[in-house]
Amino acid sequence: MERTDMPEVLQLVGEVIPEGVSVAISYERRYIYYQPSPSIDLKIKPGDVVREGSATDRALTVRKKVSEYVKGDVFGVPYYGVSMPVVREGDVIGCITAIYAKQIMPIPGLMPEPKVLIGKGENGWMPIPLADIVYIRSHEGKTWLHTATESYVNRYSLTELEQLLSPASFIRCHRSYMVNLEAIGFIHPHFHSTFLVEIKDKNRTRVPVSQSYASSFRQRLGF
Repeated sequence: MERTDMPEVLQLVGEVIPEGVSVAISYERRYIYYQPSPSIDLKIKPGDVVREGSATDRALTVRKKVSEYVKGDVFGVPYYGVSMPVVREGDVIGCITAIYAKQIMPIPGLMPEPKVLIGKGENGWMPIPLADIVYIRSHEGKTWLHTATESYVNRYSLTELEQLLSPASFIRCHRSYMVNLEAIGFIHPHFHSTFLVEIKDKNRTRVPVSQSYASSFRQRLGF
């Protein structure tokens, strides 16, 4: 797959890759093309070496198509990759990879959801069951897991948690907030078609639903 083949290859890619899916193309073990999507961006740059543990790396190694979940420690963001090696005269010369975010992954159920998230408190770390987390907030460069009574720092960003946690349990409602659907006690109307979500915690915390998330929030909850 020489660079002169790129226009033809990209035309084929555009016909088979659905909207919202990122695309990476490698020649041997370096990326020569990357197109991010609004759903997920691995920050790949042309010239980058294929990372060990990635879906592309796996396809090049086993010399056949792979479809697998890749943990966040490879690119910093978990994703589901479908990688197809490009073979010429019996040699694997490159790879085309479709990169899916959790919400649009093609085979539901293959991406494991953790049963707990690790929270850092004053004296150390502790596993917190997802059901105990009422909302999650990004504040001053840190991600905070809030239970009904306590708050803990978590290593993941809000964007990473949005991809890691089931959309059936947690919903993004603001650039700085996610809420546990089962922790919603009441929804108050607010200015400009937005809302305030009252959480079932000791303070009856009110979490904002911003205008950019209001439509999807209403659609998800059915009101």
